[in-house]
Amino acid sequence: MSSQLIRGIVKQVQSGDSVIIRGQPKNGPPPEKQVFFSNIIAPKLARRGGQGSEGTSADTKDEPFAFETREFLRKKLVGKEVTFRNDYQTTSGRDYGVVFIGKDTTGENISESLISEGLAEVRRAGAKQTDSELQIRLGALEDAAKAAGKGKWAANEAEKHVRNIVWNVENPRNFVDSLHNKPVDGEQLPTRGVDNKCMRHDELGRECPAQTEMK
Repeated sequence: MSSQLIRGIVKQVQSGDSVIIRGQPKNGPPPEKQVFFSNIIAPKLARRGGQGSEGTSADTKDEPFAFETREFLRKKLVGKEVTFRNDYQTTSGRDYGVVFIGKDTTGENISESLISEGLAEVRRAGAKQTDSELQIRLGALEDAAKAAGKGKWAANEAEKHVRNIVWNVENPRNFVDSLHNKPVDGEQLPTRGVDNKCMRHDELGRECPAQTEMK
């Protein structure tokens, strides 16, 4: 069974192993699809805890190099045309495969780039053997990254690459006043909007019209 190819522009990087690809608009907003990289494991970003359908979850910290991995992808991919080779879909509907820069699969293989930079590791347990040659190449690239001490394989570097995130500020007004109108380094929050038609949603988020799913 041949793999399906999906072409589009990378709109957003969700994490170190997931991006949102935007298609061409047809009689409305452009369709979008979130895709996941197969056969690699990227460090997980911190998550804010809260009340969900399965109960209350606690805040989590970044895994080492999680932020650097996402930034690597953001700088390399956002706004770029890519081809996603859809290797398989899970029962939950997630599409897993390989992202290539450009109009076809001859461009840069992003999974290989992540492994080469020591920003992700090869998934071996439970990996889908959809491309045995790629799996062998990824293994060789991981061995080289380990030998060179790159990224997450660098000795004694892990704790230096974990962000200190404060999820709650007891008195936001006092915090803002304490900055005395000085610029503050920060992270831009993702928004999803159509023609700038967004509605504010609590202090930090946005609530926008639904997007069309890419097929």
